[in-house]
Amino acid sequence: MRFYGRLKTIGTTSRQLRRIIRTQALLLSLIGIPVGLLLGWLLGGVLTPVITARLNGVTTVVSVSPLLFVGSALFALVTVLISCRRPGRLAGKVSPVEAVRYTEGKALKRRGKRSGRGVSLLSMAWANLGRSRGKTFLTVLSLTLAVVLLTATVTFTSGFDIDKYVSNFTASDFILADAGQFQTGGESFSDEMGVPEEVIDAVDAQGGITGSGRVYGKTAPALEFVTEEYYRSMWGRWNTQEQLDSMVAFKDRTEDGLLADRVQLYGMEPFTLDYLTVLEGDISKLNDPDGNYVAAVYSTDDYGNPEMSSHWARLGDTVTIRYVEEFEYYNPNTGEVYGSLENVPEGAAYAERAIKYRDVEYTVAALVTVPSALSYRYYGADEFVMGAETFLRDTETDSVMYYAFDTSDEANAAMEAFLQDYTENINPQFDYESKATYAEEFESTRSMFLLLGSALSFIVGLVGVLNFFNAILTGITARRRELAVLQSIGMTARQLRTMLALEGLLYTVGAALLALVLIVVTAPFVGPALNGLIWFFTYHFTVWPIAVVLPLFGALGVLIPLLSCRAAQHFSVVERLRQE
Repeated sequence: MRFYGRLKTIGTTSRQLRRIIRTQALLLSLIGIPVGLLLGWLLGGVLTPVITARLNGVTTVVSVSPLLFVGSALFALVTVLISCRRPGRLAGKVSPVEAVRYTEGKALKRRGKRSGRGVSLLSMAWANLGRSRGKTFLTVLSLTLAVVLLTATVTFTSGFDIDKYVSNFTASDFILADAGQFQTGGESFSDEMGVPEEVIDAVDAQGGITGSGRVYGKTAPALEFVTEEYYRSMWGRWNTQEQLDSMVAFKDRTEDGLLADRVQLYGMEPFTLDYLTVLEGDISKLNDPDGNYVAAVYSTDDYGNPEMSSHWARLGDTVTIRYVEEFEYYNPNTGEVYGSLENVPEGAAYAERAIKYRDVEYTVAALVTVPSALSYRYYGADEFVMGAETFLRDTETDSVMYYAFDTSDEANAAMEAFLQDYTENINPQFDYESKATYAEEFESTRSMFLLLGSALSFIVGLVGVLNFFNAILTGITARRRELAVLQSIGMTARQLRTMLALEGLLYTVGAALLALVLIVVTAPFVGPALNGLIWFFTYHFTVWPIAVVLPLFGALGVLIPLLSCRAAQHFSVVERLRQE
């Protein structure tokens, strides 16, 4: 400020001063912006492959589009020009005499009550922070943002619940099936996709299996009977009213007016039945080979909550399943019977009805949800679970859709290696899923977010430290004559360094306290929001990153003022008193 005051004494106008300040800023931008663009591009080139490596079906492309660089440069330039306006106005308005007498924060004049406690180094350091409250607040805020961002990153990544994640994708330690069964949008399960007993025997021969069970899948036609109202309510989610009318018209009806609709059936051995979530009833009844019991399967949302409107059957209801051995096809408009599907004329309207079948009645013993890993993995029909013996007896089919098993901890790695080699080299028709595979995928996802969050925290922290360094250095530079006066009236060099170190510590302690307040205040809102946003998230209140960062910031708060003070004390007290 004194420099600009001297320029005013020799005739420099306010407009010229503003131009000088703006030119200085532009010259610094000419150096800083290209360096920032280069570092940003290099950092993006390093982080982007790390992120995309954890995303399926995403190819890494590091863009060199000029629009990215031009847009970033313009944004930085506009920010610099805006930041030049206030200093330019201040330098242009101040008179030469006021500029020569200028001391940072001098505009702040308050009359306070005199205290008989005297003056301490801590009180002086506190008073110095109040000289420029705006600068102090921005410096503390920039340090606070780094701490808050780091704490948020740690809270976010530590909240990823591996048990929720793994349980959503698999049930037992290993699940073996036809490779097509694991493919999204693959073909419906058929007898060609069944797991043969020789494959199961090869797995069992490896040893170390502590429990196992089969899940049989339906490969023959089966129908249930539902009301038209229920049918419309279920299929109305994906079809228009006109489409629904057409679908209902083409459905076969009973004498009671019930619609015949396809149904999915499971046959499960006791081991796999234990992985079902029982909503109501007693699932153990399904293991009775002489009892005709089924469990109605209900859908769940992304958070595992059952949707009770997803099935019509309730506990104790009687369900009639029609096992169809032969269909005939006919024209629903004219009643003409075509017989087999091959006899239907091209382009003709047709519907099907069972002419040879067996009806079997069952009692709903339980309402359950089936883990996604053991389900058909496609939807659109009501589902029922039977005991394995009941399923084999009534469906007269024995195709194994999944072979699920657990292994001991000691045998887990060996079984993983065997299945990987078996499904890749010996019998590639089959594939497997394991908890270890999804655990690795989970850790990869968590490490990706941790890496991104840590990088952002480092960048924001670096900006905060640079702001802090700038605040301390400019404060010492602007007050060097004042500091020299203090030393001239008896303040020792050690006391001066202590006072400046206390100023730095007050910055860092203030940042830590502000970060703690922000985290505590936002926790009641952030926790439930994250739990509702991410289905495998469990919020844990976390503040230990503040305790980790505080000593580092404290060390910087002491070292930066001491180093800046040492640089300013290269001149003697007399020389500094003579400086203007």
